[in-house]
Amino acid sequence: MAKPDIFIVDDQGPEATAMLQALYSRSGESARDHLKMVQERGSAKFMESYYVGYGHASIGDCGSTTLFVEGLSVLACKAVQDNPLYSGQESSTRYIDFSKQAIIDPIASAESQAIIQKWMDFYLASLAPLEAHLKAQFPKGKDEKERVWDTAIKARGFDILRGYLPAGITSQLAWSTNLRQAADKLHLMRHHPLAEVRDIADGCLNVLREHYPASFGHKDYPATEAYLEQTAAKTNYLDASFFAPNQPDLEFSTTVDNARLEAAELDVIEGRPAKTNLPRYLDGYGQYTCTFDLDYGSYRDLQRHRNGICRIPLLTGERGFHDWYVDELPGALGDQARALVAEQYAAIAAMDARAEDKQYLYPLGAKVRCQTVYTLPQMIYVIELRSQNTVHSTLRDVTHWMHAEMVRHHPRLTLHTDLEPSQFDIKRGTQTIVKRSEL
Repeated sequence: MAKPDIFIVDDQGPEATAMLQALYSRSGESARDHLKMVQERGSAKFMESYYVGYGHASIGDCGSTTLFVEGLSVLACKAVQDNPLYSGQESSTRYIDFSKQAIIDPIASAESQAIIQKWMDFYLASLAPLEAHLKAQFPKGKDEKERVWDTAIKARGFDILRGYLPAGITSQLAWSTNLRQAADKLHLMRHHPLAEVRDIADGCLNVLREHYPASFGHKDYPATEAYLEQTAAKTNYLDASFFAPNQPDLEFSTTVDNARLEAAELDVIEGRPAKTNLPRYLDGYGQYTCTFDLDYGSYRDLQRHRNGICRIPLLTGERGFHDWYVDELPGALGDQARALVAEQYAAIAAMDARAEDKQYLYPLGAKVRCQTVYTLPQMIYVIELRSQNTVHSTLRDVTHWMHAEMVRHHPRLTLHTDLEPSQFDIKRGTQTIVKRSEL
């Protein structure tokens, strides 16, 4: 039996790569021959005729590109990433000093600027005393490298002080996407409640049209545009109106029948080794809905799991401020933080501005009402990954609760959850990117 011919083509542009793959559907010839034709004829005319002209949207799935967006708020980052198909990276508040970052303020009033300044003044003034406190609390071990220990201490400090960064703080992200997904996502973003996000959508589309004019000539339909505009607020934000009054702080429900699951799948769900995912077909057994409070900073980590549903909560002061960010501060610094939060929340609430725009002023330590909807494989993946000691403590508390609920509903389900209490871990100092010479 002849062996398959396997080769890689990664030196062509996205449109040429898309055309090369698309020709498989119309010709039995080798892609090696197709590549010669692509290089001779060019891909733009093909994409214009077949992708945009005739609506063969799947061709756009075959060409990929990477967008880099810098100087956008963490709120806008979440909007771009609110997509199950998103692949990319964002600046981490856990490893980067955000004190020098610009801050977006759509309200742009004296009051809003004063609120932002107070958050940043506290952040800046607290960096050095908190680091000194942490070094005294967690002294370097005898066999620990100075650089690794110092990085871990700084990461711990950033973990705590990120709670006081306003959500308008700017970040940067990379987005790797195929051409069709880019067009679909950016089309939705053009109707986002935040002007910043709409501007980012227009900016991305302009860059993509410049680079790939044949792939971004999609026609707009008035009825579709009107519908997207009508549903934009509900599509983009989960607010308090979605939840029932007097709902418990923690609520867990499932449609998975454990008796049926164990009868058919016990050999699959019991005895699974660590670092091994459950097979996807188990998605068919149902879903788990978890509702809980979490600070916005840790919500951002949870949203990174693209499978399942994890809607973006509207960032408000309704749920208060997470105690962890105050409790981790030493003595007088904690007292200052508690007084600052009360003062700032009152000032934001008194402002005459849209709730969507006030989000830029609230801190990342603000609690928000979250809800996740996962299948069994998705649930287990999130619990096991986000329960590790290197994960932020506030998110670990949530995954530990999820673990307890899963054990209660599925006593024979194997779980590899890290249930140890959160503690300072020198490994945090190794989870960074450095030159090989610095290792």
